[in-house]
Amino acid sequence: MSALIYLTGIAVFALVIYLTLEWVPAAPTGRLAETLTPADGVVLSGWRKSLSPLDKPVSRWTPAGFLRKTRADLYWAHIAGSWTEWNEVQFTSLRVALAVAGFGLGMVSTAEPAFALVGGLVGFQYPAMSMAGAARRVRRQFVAQLPEFVQLVSAQMSANVSMEEALRRTSRAQSLVGKWMRGVLQMAQGRELIEQMQREARESQLPELIGMAVQLEFIRRGTAQHELMGQLASSIAADYIGSAEQRAEKVGSELVIPMVIFYFLPFLLTILTVIGWPIVQNLGVL
Repeated sequence: MSALIYLTGIAVFALVIYLTLEWVPAAPTGRLAETLTPADGVVLSGWRKSLSPLDKPVSRWTPAGFLRKTRADLYWAHIAGSWTEWNEVQFTSLRVALAVAGFGLGMVSTAEPAFALVGGLVGFQYPAMSMAGAARRVRRQFVAQLPEFVQLVSAQMSANVSMEEALRRTSRAQSLVGKWMRGVLQMAQGRELIEQMQREARESQLPELIGMAVQLEFIRRGTAQHELMGQLASSIAADYIGSAEQRAEKVGSELVIPMVIFYFLPFLLTILTVIGWPIVQNLGVL
């Protein structure tokens, strides 16, 4: 019974985290809605303002690889429209704060370090799971749309249109790649467009996008650009088809564990309950 109470408390804490992260950052009210302007001119509000004292120690002590991974996930979460204006340091500060809150709540409610650690782990991991899930969906959709985008650019260049003009025209497409390209065009004001694409590709840490940006630089410097662009479009499409086939082959093995958890285990528990309960009753009678 006590274990059930502990697990219920942890579940309630997870629900509080979910409701807080889903609703409070989008429309903070009261004190959380107050803003301040730090020395660097960035306006902070809501949770980002409240957690700002943690930003400096977090940026100093968090491993660089951990922050790079968080920055890449946030990059794609921003494209999906979630966690906008958050950077990797602020997001990690939020995770640390929720971990401490979960551990403290676990100790107050259960006085058991083991359950308190579980609460702290839930607080630390849930924001990352929520954000990484959104980023993963956007990455997959982006990679799926990338071959079509490059083919459209190649078709534009076949009509004797320059590469940059073809990219501008194709950016009007209502797709994630078009949306990304429109953002690159806005940031490339007064800069070289291909160089800005390479910067954004490195920020995204998406291999397919990095490879495309590098190839576009070679095409821009070469001759017969529309033929080279056609070859690039064919190469990107072939790579996507190959990766899709590999994922399709792995689907069967990846579904084994969920099938066991959601289908076999409940069936096994039902059988054991039906068979074992009379035995337990008979033992009680004896």
